[in-house]
Amino acid sequence: MHIELYIVDGSAHGPYVATPVSGTWGPYDPISVTRVTAEQVAVDLNVGDAGCGLTAAWDDPNLVFTWDERYRDEEGSETVTPDAEGRYRIGGLWPWRRVHTARQHALFTAGTMLRAALAEQGITVHSDGMSPSWAIPLDPATPALEVYARPHLLIADRSPSIEHAPATHTGWVIFLHDENGEPDGDRLYRSGNGTDPVDCVTDSLEAAAFIADWLTAHQ
Repeated sequence: MHIELYIVDGSAHGPYVATPVSGTWGPYDPISVTRVTAEQVAVDLNVGDAGCGLTAAWDDPNLVFTWDERYRDEEGSETVTPDAEGRYRIGGLWPWRRVHTARQHALFTAGTMLRAALAEQGITVHSDGMSPSWAIPLDPATPALEVYARPHLLIADRSPSIEHAPATHTGWVIFLHDENGEPDGDRLYRSGNGTDPVDCVTDSLEAAAFIADWLTAHQ
């Protein structure tokens, strides 16, 4: 499956992890997303674009888009049903834009790319508000204030920042920390050489996939 990142063109919504639907793809053609991403699309639309005349609501397992004259000439609705793999094909109601590392929207950073890729895997990162890194607890029930003092994965950029421009991204590194929050052995994962830029979109998707697989294997 070919995985890419997309944003809603002309807005700050996204990025969303998705796959283009087979065939010729244009901005108004559908992209295929998981339930997790479809839920985020709905939240962004209802909260971020409240009042635009287009809303999204769940009629499980379907996602229903409804619009009035503020959005189109006539009122209407569209129901998106999950396919055999549980994915949703969303398109036709606004223009999508494929994310390219070299042409990033100014609001998106390398950290944004990785958080989006991890969110697709159902993984939330935590920050201590001071260090240029994130932590993922091995036990999802770990209280947020205790994450850094309990077993966790530490994810850092090879640059001294996690919020720099994607075009300057040079790789991700992942370390395991023990029950006291201390480093436990050598790094688990490393990408790039820390000097030369690497494609931030691809690198973030690969790092997120590694983290998801590692957490699954060590549950």
